[in-house]
Amino acid sequence: MNFQILAMLIYLVGIVLWLLFWRVLVGFGRTRKNRLLYLPLWGCVVVLLINMGLASIAEVPDYGIEVGIYGFVERNAVTVATFTLGIAVFVVLTFDKTVKLLDQRESKEFLLLVFSSFVLSILGVLPLYWVPQVYGWLTTLRHLKTVPYTFSLFILAAAMLIYLAEILGTQRREQLTDDESSE
Repeated sequence: MNFQILAMLIYLVGIVLWLLFWRVLVGFGRTRKNRLLYLPLWGCVVVLLINMGLASIAEVPDYGIEVGIYGFVERNAVTVATFTLGIAVFVVLTFDKTVKLLDQRESKEFLLLVFSSFVLSILGVLPLYWVPQVYGWLTTLRHLKTVPYTFSLFILAAAMLIYLAEILGTQRREQLTDDESSE
């Protein structure tokens, strides 16, 4: 089996899935309204393309080296999962205050993105518990894990950008209202 071609196919399918995830979770209409959202949208595509390029020229490492890489990858996924869960818990606990900054619909959309990021980072770790001992398949699993992990990072970035844009928009509206009432 040519594991380089398999890795490239994983990233190619990942790019297509990313565009579908983006359409469902964030939406291209919202992206056009908030141009900063182009950063996570295309940033994820670029990262997946870079991984595809690196996978096309990389050799499958020895099993012992790959097992060491797995530990590193799993720790990163757990860090992202913990971080996103922390954000979600904070927002839920301060939901009444958050709704003052964002309306209820926007707060729910923000939480949906944060929880989606959390779920994707967890889903990315799940295949790690099956550790095949056949040459090349461990590396293939690492590539499979990289796709949802990358999704989770960029969905979290989109959630943060949406949250910041809404907070800044609310502050601007309040300032305009204050300026009009002082006249």
